Amino acid sequence: MTAKALSLKDAYAWDDIERVVILSPHLDDAALSCGGLLNFLNGREASPLVISIYGGNPTPIKAKDGSLRVPQRKGHVNPRLRRREDVAAMRAANADFVHLGFADGIYRRSPLSNAFIYRHARERWESPRIDDLGHVEELFLVLSRLCLGLGRILLVSPMSIGRHVDHHIVALVALRLAEQGVSLIFYEDFPYVVDQDVGNGTKDDPSGALKRLGLEPAASLFMPVDVIAKASLISKYHSQIPALFDDAQGLLTALQGRRHEGEPCEFYWKARKPTTNTEKE
Repeated sequence: MTAKALSLKDAYAWDDIERVVILSPHLDDAALSCGGLLNFLNGREASPLVISIYGGNPTPIKAKDGSLRVPQRKGHVNPRLRRREDVAAMRAANADFVHLGFADGIYRRSPLSNAFIYRHARERWESPRIDDLGHVEELFLVLSRLCLGLGRILLVSPMSIGRHVDHHIVALVALRLAEQGVSLIFYEDFPYVVDQDVGNGTKDDPSGALKRLGLEPAASLFMPVDVIAKASLISKYHSQIPALFDDAQGLLTALQGRRHEGEPCEFYWKARKPTTNTEKE
């Protein structure tokens, strides 16, 4: 099914929305995927609140001599530096933000064995493991406190294109919040949506991501993007540019990769439970 693209700007009565809450699994996902939306919301009554979830330090582990040490995973940047980058980006976007202290999937440990839940890179591109389900419940409770009871909000969640386990967990929790009456749309996870090599290397798209969540597309919503402005915002995350785009030119090329009627855009999706044959009749 191909959903007709509609303008996100025209899809809501923005002055009636108290908050636009953007769920950012990591300390860059909101800028990467929703930079155009953040620019659109700048100065509006429906001010954005970006909740970055996996921004905490790794849990220290006890060495044989009894001392505590912080585990390091090869190729990953210190969370403290990433938090600093995010503060700079969110201030530049004039967005309210909060950093939660949950550890990134690469650092989360089993409550039973204390071993890393996702030991190898390939294990981070799948559904959450049973050892992580306690964390999923805790995240739901925390986000319930942050998102419910705030009047009319629009919740903006990743749809987990690329199959990153942290993105998938956030999407599952967002669905549970929607069951409490929150309006929900999904954003396309960037740059996974334009570069399959950034994810687990297999083809993925919005339809496939929604299907994994037990949903089907209901409407596609486009938001025009000022490529230079969005690139400037993403460039605040200095540590991530080489890994995701190689360089500044690679970033600009990636931002041109999703278009509507020839114009660079971000895409958001409304979704619904699949209709059965009985319901269609």
